[in-house]
Amino acid sequence: MQKNILIVGAGIAGCSLAYFLANSGWDVTILEGEDDIAQGGSGNPVVAIYPKFMLNDEAYNDFMLKSFTFTTAWVRQLGLYETDYRFDGAIEMLGATYAQKLESKLSAKITGKEKFLSLIDETILKQYSMKSSSSGILFNQGGWVNPLALCSHLIKHSNIKTITYQKIKSIEQSVDQWILKTEDQRIFNSSHVAICNAGSVNQFDLTQHLHLDLFRGQVNWINSKSLQMPRIVVCDEGYLIPMYKDKHFFGATYAMNDFDKNVRTRDTKKNIASIKRIHHDFYNHCLSLQSISGRVSWRASSKDRKPFVGQIFDNQLLKKMRVRELARADHFPWLKNLYIASGFGSRGFTFAPYCSYVLKNLINDNLSQEDKKTLNYTNPERYRLKKMSLKKVASQIFKV
Repeated sequence: MQKNILIVGAGIAGCSLAYFLANSGWDVTILEGEDDIAQGGSGNPVVAIYPKFMLNDEAYNDFMLKSFTFTTAWVRQLGLYETDYRFDGAIEMLGATYAQKLESKLSAKITGKEKFLSLIDETILKQYSMKSSSSGILFNQGGWVNPLALCSHLIKHSNIKTITYQKIKSIEQSVDQWILKTEDQRIFNSSHVAICNAGSVNQFDLTQHLHLDLFRGQVNWINSKSLQMPRIVVCDEGYLIPMYKDKHFFGATYAMNDFDKNVRTRDTKKNIASIKRIHHDFYNHCLSLQSISGRVSWRASSKDRKPFVGQIFDNQLLKKMRVRELARADHFPWLKNLYIASGFGSRGFTFAPYCSYVLKNLINDNLSQEDKKTLNYTNPERYRLKKMSLKKVASQIFKV
């Protein structure tokens, strides 16, 4: 088998996949449309990494737990500079009753729960300079990372080549090769292709059925060394990240299919309001400032908020098949050697590294039982199958 692959997109998904494949012997070329890596949703100065669990969605919680524990352990062993990440903890502020119910539900799921999370008490509130009336959960392994530093580190491998300013216009299949054409008429060939370009994943004929919504997010930051601030990430309606390079970062707004590229005053005000309960002095300090810096980017998310990770169908073969033939997963008309990793939403830096690792195992035909469970959950063809009344088989593409 030829072990060369083209990866479209140099955000956290593309860079993670490139890293894992290069370290398993693949020659990887990343094609990025912008002038540098990590320019889209992966380009914020700092991102928070903490698990966001649901009270009544066991499948999502399993996926979140696997992603979060994998990613935080992986980042720790990569060899990043200690100034570019910290996993000292993250607090999610929640109503007291909700927090207690969630903690109880997670206790049955998590081995060594005491090291993983704890309900906020007076000791924790005092330790992290928070209001005594606050409630929620402390996730001991949560934290933050510098996205550009992480992505740059991942692609420093002799088997990885990155080419910028390459906006891909089409992806076509020949006998045993994939042919990618750019807007400026360049052509790239490879035996394998992975599409990791977030909200643009459906721009090609082969993938136009993969619907994603784009959510505009604005983050803000201020320079301040004078305030006594929490030393860990704190999340409420918004989030507040500890001082990084003399700046405090907070955010983020969430507006579906809003494509205004400008940093907006009204969104800055929303972000300030979202951290009022987190730190009242910081909130008041922000209100007193004449101007506050910010950045806008877009996060791509599917309707069910689950990413698209795996393979897609060959549209020509699919047209020739009857619904009853598709009732068995072993009859699915998969498109050979083309893969998808997209739709990670606001949890990109939690989900994408783990999903890229699983996708690497799929490409190498070396799936574990847990990998198969994950790919059943993230099946990119789940919507097409559900429309054919094949919802059950959509989540059982691998036998586990």
